[in-house]
Amino acid sequence: MNVKPFLALVGRHRPSGWIIAVAIVLGLGETALSLVIPLLTRDVVEEASALALQSTTILTLGAVFAIQTAMSGFSSYSMYYVGQYMVSGLRREVWERVLRLPVAFFDRNMSGETMSRVTNDTNVIKDFIVGHVISFLGGIVSILGGVGILLYLDWRMTLLMLVAVPVSLLILWPLGSKMFVVSKAMQDETAMFQGDLGRVLTEIRLVKSSLAEPAELRQGRNRIASLFRFGMKEAKIMSVVTPLMMTIMLLVLVLLIGYGGVRVAQGSISTGELVAIILYMFQIVMPFTQMASFFTQFQKALGASQRIIELLEEKTEEPDEARAKNAPMLEASSRAERASAPGRLVFDRVGFGYSSERPILRDVSFEAVPGGMTALVGASGAGKTTIFSLVERFYAPTGGTITCDGADIAGLPLADWRDRLAYVSQESPMMAGTIHHNLTYGLEADAGTERIREALEGANLAELVASLPEGLETEIGERGVKLSGGQRQRLAIARAMLRDPEFLLLDEATAHLDSESERLVQEALLKLMRGRTTLVIAHRLSTVSGADRIVVLDGGEVTGQGTHAELMASHELYAKLAKGQLLEPEGVR
Repeated sequence: MNVKPFLALVGRHRPSGWIIAVAIVLGLGETALSLVIPLLTRDVVEEASALALQSTTILTLGAVFAIQTAMSGFSSYSMYYVGQYMVSGLRREVWERVLRLPVAFFDRNMSGETMSRVTNDTNVIKDFIVGHVISFLGGIVSILGGVGILLYLDWRMTLLMLVAVPVSLLILWPLGSKMFVVSKAMQDETAMFQGDLGRVLTEIRLVKSSLAEPAELRQGRNRIASLFRFGMKEAKIMSVVTPLMMTIMLLVLVLLIGYGGVRVAQGSISTGELVAIILYMFQIVMPFTQMASFFTQFQKALGASQRIIELLEEKTEEPDEARAKNAPMLEASSRAERASAPGRLVFDRVGFGYSSERPILRDVSFEAVPGGMTALVGASGAGKTTIFSLVERFYAPTGGTITCDGADIAGLPLADWRDRLAYVSQESPMMAGTIHHNLTYGLEADAGTERIREALEGANLAELVASLPEGLETEIGERGVKLSGGQRQRLAIARAMLRDPEFLLLDEATAHLDSESERLVQEALLKLMRGRTTLVIAHRLSTVSGADRIVVLDGGEVTGQGTHAELMASHELYAKLAKGQLLEPEGVR
C-alpha cells in the first residue's frame, strides 16, 4: 500500500495553494470552535446551578454556534471545490491518455473497463477527498485539542479514556489491509461488468438477431452475483469495524460517567466540569469512529488510483517528447506546401505479427502506383487489412520499413501523417450526431459552406440532404442506423473529400450494396480517387481489372504483382481466385 503514487497523482491536479489553505483553515477553525463549546456549556451549567446565569455567557455560546455553522458551510463548499477540481484535472489527464493510446491497447482491453477507470475510479478518489480529508484533519485536531483540555480539567479521567486508543488501532490496522484487497477486487469486477454492458449495448442488434439474450443474461447475472459477493465482503469488514469501535467508545463513556459521578459526589470536580468532560468525550468518540470510515475509504482510493496509474503508464502512440517537438512542424505544415506530385508509398520487406509465434506478414514488398490505384488481392486472412492498419500506423511493423517519398513513415509526426490519409471501409463507421457533425468530424478548421456543398455533390449526396427537413442538421442515430448502407458509404466518401487526402485507402465500399446504391457510390469513388495514390482491398473482378497494379497476397506473402491481364496469364492463384468467384466477375451478383 504505497501512498506516494496516490499523493503524486492527486498533487498534479491540486488547485491554488490558497484555496486549499482556506478550506483547511475553515475546517480547523470550525473544530477549534467546537472545542470551546463544552467549556461554555460548563459555565452555563455552573451558573444555572448557582442561579446566577448571565446573558453574556448565553450570547457567547450562541455566537460560537453561529460562527461554527458558517465556517462549516464555507469549509464544506471549499473542500468540494478542491475535490471536484482535482478529479476534473485527473479525468482530463486520463481522457487525454486514453485518446492517445495505440489501437493495440483497445485490442487487449474492453471499452467498458476503460470507461470504468475514467468514471468510477475517479469518483472513488473524489468521494474520498471531498468526504473524508477535512473531517480526518478536523478529527485529529478535535482529538488532540479535546485530550489537552481534558488533561487540564482532570488527568485521571483522561487517562481512563485513552485506554481505547491502542485497542482501536489493533482493530483498524489488519482490517484496513483486508479492505484494500477487497475494494480493489470489487473495482476490477465493476470494470468487467461495465465492459460487458458496453459490449452488449454497442452490438445489441447482433445480440437480438443471434438470440443471445439468455447467454448474456447468464453472463450479467454472474457478474452481478460476483459484485454482490464483494459488496458483502466489504459489508462484513465494516460490520466488524463500526460496532467494535462504537462499543469500545461507549464502554469508555460508561466508565467515565460512572467514575465522574463518584468524583462529583466526592467534590473533586463540579457538575459543570463533568458535563464538559462528557461533551469532550463525544467530540473525541466521533472522530475515532469516523477514522474507521476514513481508513476504509482511503484503501478504496488507493486501489482506484493504482488502476488509474496503470492506465497512465501505458505507452502512447507518439511519445510526449516527440509530440512537443513536432508541434511546430504540425502548425507549419499544410497541403499547399506538399509536393504537387502524388505521394510515393513503398513497402520494403515488411513483416508483422501480433506475436512472434504467429506472423501475419512476411517480407512484403511493393510500391503503390503514385496517383493511381493499387489493388490488394488474396483469400481471407492473407493480410490485406493488416497492411491498411500498418499504413495508418495503428501498429508498427516488426520488420522492414514503409516509406513515403523516401522517408520512413514511422519518423513522421503522427497527426501530420494521418492528416494525409483517408479510409473508406465497407462498414463506414459513423458517430452519433448530425450529418454535418459526421461530415466535418476531426476537422479543426471550419470546412465552409461551399466546400461542404462540393463534397455532397461529389459524393452524390446533395439531393438526399436537400430532401431532409433538417438538412445537414438531421440526426443519423448511433453508428448511423437511420441511414441506409449506401447513404452511409456516400457520407463517408463526402467526409474523405473534405479531408482532401494525399493517400486513399478503400476496403471496397460497394461490396454489399444494391445496384442503384452501388452505381451512386462507384461514381463518387471515381471522383474521390482522381489524382490520388489509392490502395484498394479488392473483392470483385470489376475493381481489379481497372487497377494500375495488383498485388497478390497468400499466407502473408506477396506472391505476384502486375496488371490483371499479366496475372491471369502468369499467376495460378490469381486466376483461380478470379475464376472461382472469390473475385466476382463484372455484372454477377
